[in-house]
Amino acid sequence: MRIGKRGLGATVSVMAVCLGNVVAHAQEVSQPQSKTANDQALPVFQTEPVLIDARRWQETQDRVPGSVSVIEKSALDRPAVDDLAVIAKKVPNVQIEQSTILKRVVIRGMTATDTSMQDPVGYFVNDVALPHGAMQAPRLFDADSMEILKGPQGTLYGRNTEAGAIKVSTATPDWSNSAEIGLETYFEDGARNWTPGYVANARVSGVLVPQKAAASFAVRGETTDGVYYNQYDDSKKGGNDHNFTSSAGLDIWAGDETEITLKSVIDRQNLGKQRLRYVEGARATDRFVTNYNSTSYDDSLTAVQSLRVDHEFEGLKLTSVSGWTHYDRDFQMDLDAWTLPALPSQFSNQNDALSQELRLSSDQPDADWRWLAGLYGFYEWSNTDFRFSTPRTTRLTDIEQTGVAAFGQVEVNVTEKVRLGGGARLERISQDGSQHYDSGTGSQAYYAAQNTTTTLLPKVSVSYDVADGVMAYASYARGYLPGGYNYAQSTDVAGFTYDPEYSWTAETGVKFSALDGRLTTGLSMFHTKVTDMQIVDFVVGGNQKVSNAGEAEIYGLEASADARVTEDWSVYGSFGLQYSEATSYRVTTATGATQDLSGNRLPMAAHYTYAVGLSYRQDADEGWFGQAGLNGSGPYYFNSQNTARQDAYAITDAEIGYRLGRSEISIWMANIFDQEIYRRATATMSGMVVEDGQARTIGVNWRVKW
Repeated sequence: MRIGKRGLGATVSVMAVCLGNVVAHAQEVSQPQSKTANDQALPVFQTEPVLIDARRWQETQDRVPGSVSVIEKSALDRPAVDDLAVIAKKVPNVQIEQSTILKRVVIRGMTATDTSMQDPVGYFVNDVALPHGAMQAPRLFDADSMEILKGPQGTLYGRNTEAGAIKVSTATPDWSNSAEIGLETYFEDGARNWTPGYVANARVSGVLVPQKAAASFAVRGETTDGVYYNQYDDSKKGGNDHNFTSSAGLDIWAGDETEITLKSVIDRQNLGKQRLRYVEGARATDRFVTNYNSTSYDDSLTAVQSLRVDHEFEGLKLTSVSGWTHYDRDFQMDLDAWTLPALPSQFSNQNDALSQELRLSSDQPDADWRWLAGLYGFYEWSNTDFRFSTPRTTRLTDIEQTGVAAFGQVEVNVTEKVRLGGGARLERISQDGSQHYDSGTGSQAYYAAQNTTTTLLPKVSVSYDVADGVMAYASYARGYLPGGYNYAQSTDVAGFTYDPEYSWTAETGVKFSALDGRLTTGLSMFHTKVTDMQIVDFVVGGNQKVSNAGEAEIYGLEASADARVTEDWSVYGSFGLQYSEATSYRVTTATGATQDLSGNRLPMAAHYTYAVGLSYRQDADEGWFGQAGLNGSGPYYFNSQNTARQDAYAITDAEIGYRLGRSEISIWMANIFDQEIYRRATATMSGMVVEDGQARTIGVNWRVKW
């Protein structure tokens, strides 16, 4: 499916007409009708407005002049949720990779090189940025909400938010004593049989000092041998997963105007890394069947500590966020994913970062103008040990980064219906990196490089209240992905560093809310132009460097709707169209030739995505509940050469359960029709190598609350 500009324009026109009809109809049905023909009152119910913090001040989603999706706690804590995959099940034009190589979220076709330690989608846990993005994100557990912000977010969030930002907030302590226990078992349809997995979680929360302090603590553990079978040694544990996560919170009121919140999330994961297989040629094996002759594992530890202080005075709000993140990753993997006598690849990385943000903002949401100003600083240090190939090459890399930024934004009511917004961030980052290189054949080298960049990230927006509950908007913003260091394949200082890439994104859309907030819809169109794109080139000797030689263009549209049909039934749907193209993309191959990839599609950028679902839950102490969802994607490629392809797919999930007082039990299924999808695919000289995605899974979940 190829979407040309004319086709896209026609589609936009048709959807705009349809949206206009929906708006007109909703305005008709939402007129006050307090009496029926028999003069009896009609049943009326309302939904509580959801407040979000996308622009660093609280407001409802329909007031933000940009694409923001919110996934609430009720959707995040269901058993069928597969960590980050929940985003693709709700949000259009998003792809998720959760492989043993990478964990990343691709928004609107923008992603980084495979060996990059930075990502164009920023990931924030309790307002603290994770330097490695989704790669170091803890498991979604004890989460209160998730906000997905699309388009450049550098004005307020800084580096690594060129494509967007994901904000996760863990649960705040309850101001009444509560406890919860959950047990779950599931079975995955694996290579040889159904493989069991087990999950246990618990949470306690309550008041420490009445009206002064409350605390919470939650833990989650999961273990499974996985669905993979390694035919080389008859092992069924090559895809095992042992995970333990803890989440703690402390909420203190130091006076009537000052709130102090301390939150901690720690996540440890031990994965089997025998998951890649060949799908063609003499080495081809069946789904979930591998052929490894080397021990392969992937162990990681991530910790996020956040201290937030909010103080209100004289119509102003002062916010301080102090953060510390720690990330360890240690893996070994079979280099050829086969039985050849090759040394395994070994990787060890440790990263720590300290950050401090101060924000001062007006605390008058109904005023004619709102403003915010802030300062931000961070210090990050990391070391990497990467051993690769036969003979063994070793690269020991040390990197230090410091950054400071000043930012601000303002929104002014020009008229009763028109609002103008603007903001900018001036960010300065200094990087200092060094590397010891050992070829394994007697050649050694040491090189170091410093790099300092200063970047201005402006953003402007305009909003227009077309009618009650209908807002049209437009925005224009600059984004960037900082430069960095090539820890994996450099041999000299020239191939060790690379520069930032930049982009500009224009977006326009309409948001609509009616029926006392029970129906919300949105339609948006976007266009992104990327320059100085970071791409991988080969150099003499078979090594690689990262060059800033690419350009790309991405444009598309997105539509979404959520409706509370009755007090018990809710439905949702989303649809995304996008066209992504490398407009200038020439790379050097391993043979030294130049390959022109201009005109190719960007990796993990499907032409279309969609999702629909419904849920049923009675607001009573006893009764049935359930949900079902379908999400799908058009075909896309995993690589810039457009040779490793994922076919179109559709995934169906469902859950049904019964609640009795404080206890509930449910049966759930994921990937009901056992769609064969890949988490990752790579083209090699020996054939295509893939990592299989989620198998069909059925589980039973029980939980009780006090």
